[in-house]
Amino acid sequence: MAMKDGIRILFVDPHEESRRSLLAQFEQMDPIWLAEVCVAYSVAAKRATAIQPEVTIVVTDADQEKAAKLIRTLTEKNPESMVLAATHSTDTRTVVNLVKCGVSEIVTLPISNESLLKTIRSLSRREGVLAPAPLPVVAPLQVQAPPTHAHQKTKTIVITGASGEVGCTSLAVNLAAALARVPGREVAIVDFDLMFGAVDTLLDVLPENTLLEIVKCVDRLDATLLKRMLCQHASGLYVLPRPHDLIDAAKLTPESLPGTLKLLQSTFSSVVIDTSKSLQTSDFVAFDTADVILVVTQLELTSVKNTARLLDCFRNFEGLSQRVQIVANRVGSLRSTVSAQKAEEYFKLPIRWQIPNATKVFHTARDRGVPIDVIAPRSEAQRVILQLANALVPSLATVETKPQRGFFRDRFQREG
Repeated sequence: MAMKDGIRILFVDPHEESRRSLLAQFEQMDPIWLAEVCVAYSVAAKRATAIQPEVTIVVTDADQEKAAKLIRTLTEKNPESMVLAATHSTDTRTVVNLVKCGVSEIVTLPISNESLLKTIRSLSRREGVLAPAPLPVVAPLQVQAPPTHAHQKTKTIVITGASGEVGCTSLAVNLAAALARVPGREVAIVDFDLMFGAVDTLLDVLPENTLLEIVKCVDRLDATLLKRMLCQHASGLYVLPRPHDLIDAAKLTPESLPGTLKLLQSTFSSVVIDTSKSLQTSDFVAFDTADVILVVTQLELTSVKNTARLLDCFRNFEGLSQRVQIVANRVGSLRSTVSAQKAEEYFKLPIRWQIPNATKVFHTARDRGVPIDVIAPRSEAQRVILQLANALVPSLATVETKPQRGFFRDRFQREG
């Protein structure tokens, strides 16, 4: 075994076969000083306090619940402690639960000496050690890498309005779904209406993890683990909902949100954020990251006046109003009592997009928990949403045109 100036390790594994295998690997690693081996989870926390190892390695397979309890204890007693979890399991739930416990890194067994040593070195606090390795080190599990976006910047689209019930969430869901339908692209929708968001309802999903869970462990996540923790809709869209319980919304401070948004932007080609409609501090965090801010309004007097007030507010923040595009929703409904030209005079900005009224289509889609392209893929509302998607993120979405009149008749005549 190595000299005692090596990286001091506490090794915990109640399972004899895997313990022997890893001990044989440690013997071949000169920088490792194996300070102690624990064959029970129950005693490891006390030994860690006594030994103060640089890295504690916990193999979790013998009892996932007890191993998770040990990891939580280690990290709660010393938040700076470096805990490396090792497991033969490739189950997503197992990996996610370990991340939630506070583990610093995860490796999948079996693992090569080189990869294991690199991970241990990355966790060591010594000067001159290698830079932290990506999380997790996975072997032999094959995880398909996300497509590279090196040649194109992630597009962050924030959707807001001066009041509720103007269709912000419906637009956010359907725009995000339109972008996600394109093969090879990965899109996330994030619900920043922390109290009463409805993104998960409109998509009929019940995500286990919410914005709160991601924020809590964002420092331990990479792109692969983030996608494992998010719920994926049938359209391919990744969904990050608001917290399940109202009281949990208060736990999301403005300072806790930018890190999660940065991780989302580095993982996905497009990020769509649905804000609250009450100008919460969290909304301004979203506005600050936005490439485009879609302000949704309706052409009726109260909505137009409130939207004008919202736009005046944006003008007080440098660079914010320049990113705004106004979307008039439900155009042509009985409530549309203000002309688009008159509304633009109030706004001092043009209306860039007009979504025709399709109340029945949107209500049916909401009741079924699907985007409107499932209900009415060739509706005028869907056509405008596809145009909007293509304009915001060129080449990511294409507008499906209606067949010309007589198309099928002419085709059969040619074939005959």
